[in-house]
Amino acid sequence: MSYKTINNFLDKKQLSATQSIIFDLEFPWRRRKELNDNCNNGIYFTYGFYNNMEINSPYFMDIIKPILEKLNSMAPIQVRSNMFISKLFKKSAFHVDYEDTKSKTAILYLNTCDGGTEIKINNKVKFIKAVENKILIFDTNTLHRAITSIESPIRYIINLNYYER
Repeated sequence: MSYKTINNFLDKKQLSATQSIIFDLEFPWRRRKELNDNCNNGIYFTYGFYNNMEINSPYFMDIIKPILEKLNSMAPIQVRSNMFISKLFKKSAFHVDYEDTKSKTAILYLNTCDGGTEIKINNKVKFIKAVENKILIFDTNTLHRAITSIESPIRYIINLNYYER
């Protein structure tokens, strides 16, 4: 599989509940300087739901578990939400989330904007536009990068790394 997208991934009630939590002004974002060890791209904000084989968030069961079930996940590796503020950086460096060839990455777009994700497969770059409730799924060892929005001040996603059943 190279990649696939699914529109209208969550039902409207689940999407609305997820957005109301993540878009809330009191949501506990953490500032980061890079997407991974090989990327120094500028500042963005993240919130960890799951990492190092443990749940790190009280929101995991309500928000993340239904998404993982819908993805037919056997086990999560890492799950986080990212908030990209357009004034802080334009695009990340190409990177892979994990070198593992048996795991998947899914990016759930929580708002529509002109930003998105570029993926590089066989030296060809494909841009996937951020559309609310669309999910992009690819192997975790696929090169990709975040592209912020020009027209919208903020882009929100949930990034899931997991093993499929």
